[in-house]
Amino acid sequence: MPPLSPDELAREFDAFMIRGGLTVPPARRATVLASYADFRAQIDLLHGRQDHTGEPAHIFSLPPKGDA
Repeated sequence: MPPLSPDELAREFDAFMIRGGLTVPPARRATVLASYADFRAQIDLLHGRQDHTGEPAHIFSLPPKGDA
């Protein structure tokens, strides 16, 4: 997702809240909006291109049968 200006971010957040039927109390709006901005940044990281070296698979080795 492209980065949004603070006003665009607030409009997007408001649209999602209206769509979801949620009301954020005015006293908590700034904190929730900052959390939404962080959440959106995490989504951008998750959807970025990553190759197999970014998180190598775990490899488990079992001892040969009878060597317990």
